[in-house]
Amino acid sequence: RWSGSSWSFPCQADEARPSATGQPTSANARVSTKLMEWNVHWKNRDLAGLASVVAENGPDIVGFDELMADVQDTADALSKAMGRPFKVQPGRTEWKGFGTDIFFDSSKWRALEGGVHTAQCSDSRNGQRAANWAVLKEHASGRTLIVGGIHLSYCAEGCDAVHECELQEMYTKFEQMRRKHEGAPVAWMGDLNRNTNAGVVQNLLKGMIGMEGTFKVDDLSKVQGNTYYTGGSAIDHIFGEQGAFKVKSGGRTAQGVTGQWLYGADHFPIYAELDMV
Repeated sequence: RWSGSSWSFPCQADEARPSATGQPTSANARVSTKLMEWNVHWKNRDLAGLASVVAENGPDIVGFDELMADVQDTADALSKAMGRPFKVQPGRTEWKGFGTDIFFDSSKWRALEGGVHTAQCSDSRNGQRAANWAVLKEHASGRTLIVGGIHLSYCAEGCDAVHECELQEMYTKFEQMRRKHEGAPVAWMGDLNRNTNAGVVQNLLKGMIGMEGTFKVDDLSKVQGNTYYTGGSAIDHIFGEQGAFKVKSGGRTAQGVTGQWLYGADHFPIYAELDMV
């Protein structure tokens, strides 16, 4: 096991694009976005198959867990399938652990900065964990969104302390970005290996990680049913800063049959269609 490091890549900021009247649109304008998360399995290299499922759902921000394929090849596959230019988040130049790699439609969003941080949790199971984050600015309105995610360790017996450590590593990055980009809400996603009834998840909704306070979140995807192919309850989720989003729809996508893998993935994709309010 090797020690990880944190990388953060700033990108040149841009101004909001003008409206049809020639004036910049309001930074308080309502912004619609669709997020999609999918644990695609670490052995999966069927990028065309994965991209075809994403294209059927039409998100503008995608989070992949356990992605071990080349990220530029992945962005190219998404672009081809979607007919829109997708880019990988800043800072995802090499694998630093199991996190949620962010891809975004660059015709809608511009990346201001982002990174990947290896979680410094000695008891993480089955490989290192990583916190991903990206700060995206919508071209049309100039509004900013902080997105990211993590893939928590699998512990059959439950391991609250491990999950709290891994979550705290991610939330530390989110808090830094919230201070730097004042007013930008956070939306994050990933395979947590826990359902929403778990104490760790209930605490997140209340703004707590262990005994530490943080910002409260809402369950944006509200997934019903299983996200792992064999059945059970949902363990993949999309969360957002409390009160910052209006959910138009969410849950599992239409793809996936219990008992069967989906284009080499042992999980089923989920989504949340939102307005930033």
